[in-house]
Amino acid sequence: MEFALLMPFMILIIFTVLDFGILAYNKAIITNASREAVRRGVILTATAWNAETIRQVACNYARGAVITVSNGTRTATCTGTADPVVTVTPVAAPAFNDPVTVNISFSVSGFSLGTWWNLGTGANAVGSPITLTASTQMRHE
Repeated sequence: MEFALLMPFMILIIFTVLDFGILAYNKAIITNASREAVRRGVILTATAWNAETIRQVACNYARGAVITVSNGTRTATCTGTADPVVTVTPVAAPAFNDPVTVNISFSVSGFSLGTWWNLGTGANAVGSPITLTASTQMRHE
């Protein structure tokens, strides 16, 4: 009898822990992806500076590692609906000691909270997707 009363709460706690674990993992992945990409953008190389190449570095790092349960599409160039959104500033080659910034945002629907129950409506309702963001800035060498 007691087990039947406690079981729904135990399941809720387990799924909540899984959801927050996925959020923390995805936040770490997009943070590391922004660091890797901006590092690629600030080092002095023989190849010409290209914002799209830097964006692709972040895309390659994050695309294969983030956990998502959405039904969106994923592409190799991070243009799908379930891919992280990567922006690189500046678009043109920076001068020496100018900042280079890589911003990444990723919308996460929960493992459980966003799939099998929703409370309320709107962007801040329980079960609505959470947007994780990461931004890294370094000076061009």
